[in-house]
Amino acid sequence: MKKRLLITGINGLLGQNLVKEFSDDHELFGVDLNQSIYTPQQEINVAQLDLNDTAELTRHIDQIAPDALVHTAAYTNVDRAEDEHELAFAVNGKVPKVLAKICKNLDIPMIHISTDYVFNGNAGPYPESASCDPRGKYAESKYAGEQAVLDTWKKMAVIRPNVMYGQGIELKSSFVDWLINKLRQNNSVRIVDDQYNNPTYARRLAKVIRAIFEQEAWDIWHFGSKDIVSRYTFALKIADSFGLPSHLINAISTTELNQRAPRPMRSGLICEKVEQELGISILSINEELALLKEEMYVL
Repeated sequence: MKKRLLITGINGLLGQNLVKEFSDDHELFGVDLNQSIYTPQQEINVAQLDLNDTAELTRHIDQIAPDALVHTAAYTNVDRAEDEHELAFAVNGKVPKVLAKICKNLDIPMIHISTDYVFNGNAGPYPESASCDPRGKYAESKYAGEQAVLDTWKKMAVIRPNVMYGQGIELKSSFVDWLINKLRQNNSVRIVDDQYNNPTYARRLAKVIRAIFEQEAWDIWHFGSKDIVSRYTFALKIADSFGLPSHLINAISTTELNQRAPRPMRSGLICEKVEQELGISILSINEELALLKEEMYVL
C-alpha cells in the first residue's frame, strides 16, 4: 500500500515539484488556498481551505490520516508584510505550530520550508548552525515559524532555500520566469548587483525532501546551488543558458528600488551538510539551469 503524503501549498512551485517527485510511489493529498490545478487523471486529492481555520484544518488532516506532511504554504510578500504583519505572523508563525502539533498527535514526520531571510544577510554564506537575526516583518514571521515547529515536534526537519525557481503551471512568476519572458519580448530589465545568493532549483529541492524522509534526517538543512552570485550575475547566467540577449540586463543597486522591507544583501547558504549527510550533490548554477531548460523544453 502506498504511503499518504500531504502537501500544503500544493498548487505552488515547490508543491508542483513535490507532486512530480512523489506521485509514482505515494498517494498524494494537498491543501491550498486556491482551487486545485490538477486533472482528475492525476488522482491528487486537493482541499481548498484557509490554513488559518485551525478547526477545519485539524479535522481535514485527521480525516486523511497522512503518513507524512510537507508544509510549503506561506505568506511571501516581503514588502506588504511590513503593513500586514499580523497576517504574516498568523500564516508563517502560527500555522506551522498548529501543523506541528497535529503531526505530533498523529506521530508522523513533517518537513517545514523556511528561508534564508532568517539571517540578517550581512555576512553570508551561512551554515545551518549560524545564529539567526531576521530583519523585517516577513523575516521575523518565518523565523517564528521555524522556532515553533522545532520546539513542538521531534520528527521535524526545517529546510532553508533561497531565491527558489523552477518549472510549473499557473504560477506567480519566479525570478527566472519573469526574466526569460522580459528578454524574449526584447524588454530591458534592471537587476540588483549587490544582493548575493545561491539560488535553489525546486526540482532538486524535492529530491532533498525525499532523502530527508527516507533517512529520517530530522534537522535543519540548507539547500541551494554551488555558486554564490549577485542577482545580476544570476540574470546573466540565465540569459546565456537560454540564448537570450544579455545586453538588455542593466545593473542597479538595491537602494534604487526603494523597497519597503530590508533584504539580506550578503546572503547565501552553505550546503555541504546536504552533500555529506544526505548524499545529494550540490550543482553549479549552470548545471541546474541546464536541467531546467531540459525540463521546460523536453519533458
